[in-house]
Amino acid sequence: MVHRSLLRPLLVWGAGSLALALAVVLCFLLAPFLGGPGAFWAVAPRYIRATAWAFGIRRELEGWEDLPAAIREGAQSVIFAGNHTSLLDPPLVISTLPGRPVFIAKRELARVPFLGWVIWLAGFIFIDRSRRETALESLRSAARRIRGGQSIAAFPEGTRSFDGSLLPFKKGIFTLAMETGVPMVPFAIQGGVDILPRGGWRVRAGTYRIMVGRPLHPEDYSSAEALLQATEAAVRGLLGQSGVSSQP
Repeated sequence: MVHRSLLRPLLVWGAGSLALALAVVLCFLLAPFLGGPGAFWAVAPRYIRATAWAFGIRRELEGWEDLPAAIREGAQSVIFAGNHTSLLDPPLVISTLPGRPVFIAKRELARVPFLGWVIWLAGFIFIDRSRRETALESLRSAARRIRGGQSIAAFPEGTRSFDGSLLPFKKGIFTLAMETGVPMVPFAIQGGVDILPRGGWRVRAGTYRIMVGRPLHPEDYSSAEALLQATEAAVRGLLGQSGVSSQP
């Protein structure tokens, strides 16, 4: 017999999987009328917020109101860069951060049924890390998208630690920032590792907080490495702060 403490997460995972399939079908039905990204943003955030509520996840956002108006209103594309704490980070980040950022995702995700199909529809940027030339072309594509007004979100660690500690940042996204000249906006996630740690499956109720820092402008730094170090320091600084600003 399933223990009562395990029953809720099992039921939510089951219902969430069915709802995901239905949400993906709805996205594809709406795509001819709204376009792929339009259909995704009409459906996905609502699905994610409902699933987070079912798991007992309370989302909070801090610092957004302190960003320049051009960023808040979507007139200025940016690269959001933050720590990676949980398998749930990508959906919770895109449903909490305004501005409709898309992720640079591993190409393998494109082959995952339903999930891969819908993020392909949304226009996420896939990168093949096993082939240098293909990876570089993906970054060039990302640069074109950013210059065209698309904001990007990334986890420069490249993976998650088991205990939530911050891993060293990788350079790729910062090279992209230097090339495009768009602001880098650091963010820090608190609570993700407690809700769903690496290697776990049982989602625990809790507060998932995203704290946004001040923009870092590439022209103020001599190299991608210098921008990397400044962003990593900003994320570490944010992780030492706390605050509350609930999201519906």
